Order: sequence, then C-alpha cells, then structure tokens
Amino acid sequence: MKVTLKSIADDTGFSISTVSRVLNNSDKISSDTHVKVLTSAAKLGYNVGKLEESKSKKTLNVALLATGFHEGEFYSSFFYGLNKSAKKNNVRLFLNALLSHEDDLIKLTKDLSSDYFDGFILFIPEFLINDYKRLASALPKDIPIVSNSLIENPVFPTLTFDSYSGGYLAAEHLEKNGYKKVGIILGPPERSESRFRKNGFIDYVAQQKDMELLWTCPGDFTFKSGVNACEKFHTESDKPEAIFATNDSMATGFLQKAKSYGYEIPDDVALIGYDDLPNNLYTNPTISSIHTDYEKLGDATIKALLERMDKSNLKSNLLSLVPVSVSHKGSS
Repeated sequence: MKVTLKSIADDTGFSISTVSRVLNNSDKISSDTHVKVLTSAAKLGYNVGKLEESKSKKTLNVALLATGFHEGEFYSSFFYGLNKSAKKNNVRLFLNALLSHEDDLIKLTKDLSSDYFDGFILFIPEFLINDYKRLASALPKDIPIVSNSLIENPVFPTLTFDSYSGGYLAAEHLEKNGYKKVGIILGPPERSESRFRKNGFIDYVAQQKDMELLWTCPGDFTFKSGVNACEKFHTESDKPEAIFATNDSMATGFLQKAKSYGYEIPDDVALIGYDDLPNNLYTNPTISSIHTDYEKLGDATIKALLERMDKSNLKSNLLSLVPVSVSHKGSS
C-alpha cells in the first residue's frame, strides 16, 4: 500500500499541511511535532529518498484548479504570472484544467489532497457563493485553499484585481483625453468582475457634469460579442465618442469590425479595453487597456496560500484587491 502524506497525518493526528511542512523542513514547526512526524514516516515506510529531497529543496506542491484555459490569451498570461511567483517561493504549481465548473470538484480536490498536494488555488469564475459553500463544507478544514475569482462574499481567502477601480480608471482616462459622450460593452452579468468594472465606469461618469453615458451594449467577454457590439454601434444615429470594452477580447473584436466599416480609431471612436494582454501591441492601432499585473497577483496569491498553511486563524473571508492602472496606447 502506497504511503502518502495522508497516511502520516492519520497516524499522527496532525493535518496534511503540517505533515508537509515537517517533511519540507519548515522552521515554523515545533521540534516535538518534527520528531512525531518523522518517526511516523519512518515507521510507515515513507520513501526516504523523497523525504531527503523534500528536506533539501523545501518545495511545496500546489494544484491550480481552473476552468476556461482553452479560451484565449488571458489564461496563458494569468498562468505565466502565477507560475513565475510560485517558482520564486519554491512552490511547484500543477495546472488541473476543468472542462467546466460543474465537474466533480469536491471529489477531485479530495483525491488530489491525498496525493502529495499541500494546497490549492482556485480560478473558477463561474462559481457562485453556494458553490464555494458546498465545497468548503465537504472538505477537511485543514486543506489550504485560496481563490483568484472575484466574489462579493468570499468563502475562501480571495486575491484578485480591483475591477471596480479598473472601470473607474477607464472612464477617468477617457474624460482626461477629451471624450464626453461615452459607451460601454458589458461582460456577462453573472460574473462579479463584470459587474464591478461596469459599476466603476458608470460611477465615474455620473460624477462628471460634462460626461454622458450615451450607449450600453451587452457582451459576454468573447471576441464575437465585440464584433456584435460594433455592428450595433454602426446602426446608431447618435454614437458615443469613446467606448470602454470591459475586456480585451471584446475590444479587439470591436476594433477589427470597426476598421472593416471604415472607421478611424481613435478619430471616429476611441477605445479602451481591460487586461492589457500582449496582443494589444500587435493591433493597428494598438489598444489602450486597464493594465493587470499577473506577477503581482501571483505574489499576493502565493503569499496568502503560505499564510493559510502556517496560520490556522487566517480569516476565510479575506478579500484582497491587487491595484490596476491605465496603459495608454493608440486607440484612445
């Protein structure tokens, strides 16, 4: 029978994360706990070579459980930043891509937790509050979990970009560049980050006496919905001077369709997106966007996960927002 971290945890009564920290030679564990765990490991026949390797490298294994990694450039940028931060902190990051949030995440998490994973990062934007509650109630309390998906009432410690400020900054940027009549392409209403971006944008516009939200168009964060938005824009008799697309995929779709109609960007209509993905540098014109620093998000995420492993009293409903900024390019 394979001896796992769970085997040692069951034998000693310590949590899996505590066993992992002992085997990684953490200096935050008492000497008494070290002795008990190492004695149990030797008794159960835990692989000594693996133990020595763990002690020398002090490496933690973390599983990233995520949906949507087949959809576009955002996900590769997100994973790159997170993985870069993980390496700086001696964390091995393993991507587990789920086809949908309806996969049996509880079973998967339980299976993975008994197979040498010390903690979990969730990126499941489709999850609602009841999904998080169901997951939390079904799993042992000592499994360290943090999330990167914005939600108003977090169940797990949550680290994400400041979407409200992103929308606010987008409107401020347009106003400072002389655009008064503005429009917005919305994201899916069930997604918290979509609602926050919209609210930040609308709030800034409402506070300016000489700005007007002239045009609103539904979207779903896809390139196609950006194309559809431009088709709707083209039929309007009273068009906005500038548009905030609440993600870069929709901004790119809008830009390409606008050029096919003969619009000059930004002379006929200015455009700003959200995420500042690398592809924005290769469009003509380049696309202004709200810049999101994925390495900073990764740093905050890994730090919170390590704190979750070491401090059982870390608040579960912690929500930390990573600042965003404006990347001004040719489209505005």
